[in-house]
Amino acid sequence: MIKNRLKLSLAASLLVATCSYAGTVTAPNSSNIELSGDVELKAVSEKTDTEKINKRTAEVNLNLDATLNNGIKVFTTFKAFDGVQGQTTAGADNTDDGFKTKAAYAVIPLMDGKGKVVAGLAPNNTYGTDAFDNGGEDWKLAVNVPVAKGVKVTVVSKVKNEEEADSNKGDSGMTAIRVDAKIGELMIGAKYGSGYKNKDDGKVVTNKAIDSDNTEKEIDLLTAYINGSVAGLDLGVEYIQKDVELIGVNKTIDQKGFFATIGKSFGDVTAGIAYITLEKGLKGGDDFAPGMILDGNIDSSATKDTSAIVVPLEYSIDDSLTASATYISADVQGSDATEIDFGIAYAMDDNIELSAGYGKYTIDDGDDQTNIEVAIAITF
Repeated sequence: MIKNRLKLSLAASLLVATCSYAGTVTAPNSSNIELSGDVELKAVSEKTDTEKINKRTAEVNLNLDATLNNGIKVFTTFKAFDGVQGQTTAGADNTDDGFKTKAAYAVIPLMDGKGKVVAGLAPNNTYGTDAFDNGGEDWKLAVNVPVAKGVKVTVVSKVKNEEEADSNKGDSGMTAIRVDAKIGELMIGAKYGSGYKNKDDGKVVTNKAIDSDNTEKEIDLLTAYINGSVAGLDLGVEYIQKDVELIGVNKTIDQKGFFATIGKSFGDVTAGIAYITLEKGLKGGDDFAPGMILDGNIDSSATKDTSAIVVPLEYSIDDSLTASATYISADVQGSDATEIDFGIAYAMDDNIELSAGYGKYTIDDGDDQTNIEVAIAITF
């Protein structure tokens, strides 16, 4: 529950409509083929001290999934979106025509279904908590096998085809091994990975300074997590360490991060507290959203750390009406910041939810921001 409350939207959506549909057809070598999708339309408003932004976005996702007679499953997702989103997603130089393949991969069962192989363009599932993990999708090959009761080992190699070159020049990727174990109601895991970014691009120097974003890097990653419940408390803890070597300049950056959350339900009230710290340019996860405004942009810089304390509160007025509030106190790269959010959600039935939210963000030596959100979500 606490984790869910940490996932609030960044933009103030004046209207959000989401529709899903599904159907089934058959093919001779398939036991089942499913067609599904969703449509999302948004009108967005953001107001800061210096400007007010109003914009609209549109997105359509189409999923075509198949289960073959031999148990292999194939998943594909195609995304169509407007030009504004394309520019926002891929950068100002993006030439995307508004159509993207988000997923095209196969899952092959192993050991009577106890293990599996995943191959193709697959989504990046969150490992541990969402505090440091990034979303999106990569070309990958992963093998997952059980080694003991409740213990699985996964080896995965992935690459993000950023430059569309067969040599992978300019691309980013990683090979990792991870271990996950279930002990009672707790999940415990650790992962080690060795990777690269901007492969074979060397270093870029601007005005005699290193452009660290575009310099070729070698990366060693270590992360460990604990998630689950103990004595009625919902727990989440994760530690991450990244050693980033800038190729050609004899410089290594040691990035570290720590996240912890604890929560508990008291009848109709759910309350908790969370803490995050990021050092030496480590960025928060793409899906990590402690508040409506202070979301995945919670990053540190090479010289200034970032930390935040998040206190979410949720009250179930009845089976269909829920009120929430979130308080955030943060030190964002040396500037004190505060955010207060209020929200209410009404479930008309199992398929339709109406919600409204208000968020106010203030920061020293920066732009304050106010967001208002009214939304309708329809799923079927």
